[in-house]
Amino acid sequence: MLFLLTNDDGIDAPGIHALEAFARQLGDVVVVAPDGPRSGFSHRATMYESMELKQVDNGHYACSGTPVDCVRLGLSHLDLQPDWVLSGVNAGANLGVDLYMSGTAGAAREGAILGVPSFAFSHYHRTDAEIDWTAATKACGELFEVYRWRDLASGEFWNINFPDSEFLTGRQVETVETDPDPSPLTLEYLEQSGVLQYKSHYHTRPRIKQSDVHRCLDGAITVSRIPLF
Repeated sequence: MLFLLTNDDGIDAPGIHALEAFARQLGDVVVVAPDGPRSGFSHRATMYESMELKQVDNGHYACSGTPVDCVRLGLSHLDLQPDWVLSGVNAGANLGVDLYMSGTAGAAREGAILGVPSFAFSHYHRTDAEIDWTAATKACGELFEVYRWRDLASGEFWNINFPDSEFLTGRQVETVETDPDPSPLTLEYLEQSGVLQYKSHYHTRPRIKQSDVHRCLDGAITVSRIPLF
């Protein structure tokens, strides 16, 4: 198999190294990822500005554009024909309405739109918690082996979220298929010296029972089939 990997945390982020570690056990890997953080870029694509695509080494390319640009350049400019697009592993969850903002999800969606089955992998963690990337690599491999065989309709992709590492490391974790939570995020901004800063309340965010937000924050791996429309 050939895998095209990308993310929105940047080519040097530990999450994409964790993703590559599992993918290389199954096939060949080409990484086309942003040259720095692009979190929150959603499905943004570069249309009117120029971009740079630099080959870092054999099979690794850094792009000055967005996660969506990375997928487009991998398929069109580099003429890759991957069996899968894998996006992540994002250092932070992409649950519920996050899907409308997430560059991780945007890259997987673009792969699906262009006819390549895709996964978006993300990892929830509490603010001060460390992510166990070795455990994340193992979990990615296990989830891929299950869901690679499931049919996806045109434009659909798999959105997978791992719970905090306290649940994922060294124990059996429940995997649940569930829908994204439509609850809006709490909006609060701190103002200091005329500057506004968004204040997140992610762990206590509103949630519907049995939704992806509820189940992941309670310690389960959540899997959602995300349609294009």
